[in-house]
Amino acid sequence: MIEQILQDKRAEVARLDERLLRNVRPSTRDLRFSLGTGRQGLSLFAEFKRRDPHAGNIDRELDIVAWAEALQQLGVGALVVTTESRHWGGSRDDLIALERHGVQIPLVRNDFIIEELQLYESRAAGADAVFLRPSLLDDNQLQSSLRIVQSMHMTGIPLVGSQADLDRVLPLDVPVLALSNRNLESGHVDLHSTLEMAAQIPASRSVIACFGIQSAADIRQLQGHVDAICLGSGLLRAEDPAAFLTQLIQP
Repeated sequence: MIEQILQDKRAEVARLDERLLRNVRPSTRDLRFSLGTGRQGLSLFAEFKRRDPHAGNIDRELDIVAWAEALQQLGVGALVVTTESRHWGGSRDDLIALERHGVQIPLVRNDFIIEELQLYESRAAGADAVFLRPSLLDDNQLQSSLRIVQSMHMTGIPLVGSQADLDRVLPLDVPVLALSNRNLESGHVDLHSTLEMAAQIPASRSVIACFGIQSAADIRQLQGHVDAICLGSGLLRAEDPAAFLTQLIQP
């Protein structure tokens, strides 16, 4: 799957207009205000996607603006918008729709960033933060990407999927890290691995646990070890998001 995704991304990058993407306004929604540190609390983030290669179709007709408005009212701290199209059914247009509507909480782009132009594209579409996968970037590319997003007042979030990723990211000056609970290829969810990696991250940095969180038991296992969790398929499929969240976070 990853090779097909990277092939698609290279084709997308080739179509980007560099002149337009470098003329972007800086972000004004700081993701770090939606996060604590020190594992003292637990912020809720919500991921938008139209399908999931590991969980099937969700709802291709879901109104992203209405969904975002409802979650803002429920106190969700940020929206993670998956824009990869072939496997997740996403689009940059989803980010643009939220930006044009004037969503107040930060928007995080979740995609497969392999070139600097995609960072400018992300900001032009309205993203305030972007996931950066260390497995797709060498050390120079990763550090350059972090500098570029910082120059646009965005937050670059290394999305760590392995101990090897974490070993490369820890020496860098990054205030926010995301830990993927799910193996991209197999779909296997391993919260134990997430907890092991979270224990190595200084309390002065914010940690987000992403993907595959399905139950109140999962959240109880993560609480006290991370600063935020990102909910995806279950929340998107919920007929009553408020009731779903209440059920998940009840003591």
